[in-house]
Amino acid sequence: MMIIRNVRVFHKENSVHVRLESGLIMDVHPADTEEKEGVDGRGHFLVSGFTDLHVHGAGGADFSCGEAEKVIQADAMLTRLGTTSYLATTFYLPDGPNNHLKVLRDLFHSGRCPGMKGIHLEGPFIAPEKRGGILSDRIAPYQKIILEDIINTCGDALKMMTIAPETDETETMVRDLKSRDIIAAFGHSNATAEEARQALEMGVDHVTHICNAMRPIHHRETGPIPEIVDSGATVQIISDGVHLAPRMVRFLVSLLGYSRCVCITDGMLSTGLPDGEYAYQGKAFRAEKGEARFIHDDGLIGTSLSVREIAARFMQFTGCSLEDAVRTVTENPCRVLGTHPFHDCVQSGSVADLLLVDQDLNLHHVWKDGNLVV
Repeated sequence: MMIIRNVRVFHKENSVHVRLESGLIMDVHPADTEEKEGVDGRGHFLVSGFTDLHVHGAGGADFSCGEAEKVIQADAMLTRLGTTSYLATTFYLPDGPNNHLKVLRDLFHSGRCPGMKGIHLEGPFIAPEKRGGILSDRIAPYQKIILEDIINTCGDALKMMTIAPETDETETMVRDLKSRDIIAAFGHSNATAEEARQALEMGVDHVTHICNAMRPIHHRETGPIPEIVDSGATVQIISDGVHLAPRMVRFLVSLLGYSRCVCITDGMLSTGLPDGEYAYQGKAFRAEKGEARFIHDDGLIGTSLSVREIAARFMQFTGCSLEDAVRTVTENPCRVLGTHPFHDCVQSGSVADLLLVDQDLNLHHVWKDGNLVV
């Protein structure tokens, strides 16, 4: 058992004490009695652990490396940074081998990566001209036989797949994914407005890093972004100020509202490490000031930020409340995954993945399954 005393939680006016036991929140009660045991929260906010639906690695390890111990290393680093739940984001090789997916699948089932809630595949059914940092050998036109191989390889660990819907096979592709409870996410796409609208009507209800690696708005061919705004789909936002300018983040929030915004990192293996040169899939990149760019062409490939840092920048750019910023990395992604409310609420019976943060979203403590990590 552990007591976290003298903390603030959203929707409660006064400070509370929180009791943890067996990996769960057992009790939340007013701090009107003195507690001397456990951790003193010093009046900071106790919030649910953060969820990142789009992260490629951390702590020097990439989820595509195919080595279980390195993936476990990345999981541990993410936990220390406050990301207690995530989708391991990676690729599928149409020509194989895909041993890295089998490693992720096995780790997902073994519980050795307690933060991993599944796999997010970017591709292979994406637009080559909007591939961004995805290498060309990770891309293929939709074929049912390829999807079946992906399913056989990943099993029920596959939770999300980013697809480009500008194909005659979109309806079949979306139906095949949704019939297996796999989230079909719109992204890395050159779809027109009409193609995007049709895909959203077919059941694509989540969007991978909006504005990045997709057709931009034009005053004659408006592209997918207005259709996404009108659709009700939830939307990934890389609110680092580089992938999206601060003004664009504010603009998107004004259109979407906070409940549809899911802050993500698109984080690379350099996350949690000092600035410097690293390698991704054999290509050198530089991590600096939160950015990750290939050295050979200065191409932006992701971030080196934790999702807590992304949420803090979201709060800075939009002027939103701490609660609204936290929602973008707790309640909103958990609704996408279907784990709400057990993984994103500080209440009795919820999973004891918790963070102690201050008003500026600085991190003071992390609990994973009720155990103090940081």
